Amino acid sequence: MNETELKYFRDSWTPDYSKFKLTGWALLDKIKDDDVVLDIGCGFNLFKQKLGHRLWGIDPANKNADEMISWQNYIPHTDFNVYLALGSINFGDYQNVEFQVAKLAHHCKPGDRVYWRQNPGTADHPWKGVEEVRFFPWTRKHNRDFCKKYSFTLAEIKQDTGDRLYAQWIKN
Repeated sequence: MNETELKYFRDSWTPDYSKFKLTGWALLDKIKDDDVVLDIGCGFNLFKQKLGHRLWGIDPANKNADEMISWQNYIPHTDFNVYLALGSINFGDYQNVEFQVAKLAHHCKPGDRVYWRQNPGTADHPWKGVEEVRFFPWTRKHNRDFCKKYSFTLAEIKQDTGDRLYAQWIKN
């Protein structure tokens, strides 16, 4: 995330989990009692109130995170088996996103699950500064290609609210 994106998410963006039918609050139904979750780009860390100590939230732009750090710089300190990337591995060009996917693949063990909310490259947020953010144009093909290259199974991919994609990857 570059400085412009950090400023946007620090100063303008606000969450609305209730508007997403698959990647909002309903996603909690997919989290099992023994799961240990890393929320990459947790924003205001809203899932923390529901999952408590079983969730660790990282975000470089929000002081409500358990740790203010980017995914690029984060070194996992525990054995997570569920990863949330709800609009966070979503910025910059293909190489930047692939670097982050490769890091995710490196840290995932067989059977680990990744839940995604992916933006198809549209700057459709209503907040000031969005026009400066470079959203990666996620597609179903990107999901298939990254899963194949990094040894994940694309267990599910659906349209979520608006034009967002919901995807579930499972590490092979």
